[in-house]
Amino acid sequence: MESSRRGENKTIPFRTTRYFCSNGEWYFMTRGGGQRGPFASKQDMEAELMLYLREENQSDGFIRDK
Repeated sequence: MESSRRGENKTIPFRTTRYFCSNGEWYFMTRGGGQRGPFASKQDMEAELMLYLREENQSDGFIRDK
């Protein structure tokens, strides 16, 4: 069961998986509809996805230095 994220109203929007495997290579989708990859393993892709999300959040001003 999905729950609302902070700032969302009670209606939960449709969410998709951000990553996929094609021919043994891993990719992730960006918010703008692009894709990044290929990565040799799911672990490599997840690490790069986390870096990508951190950079996106910083550029959007969501993460602030304390």
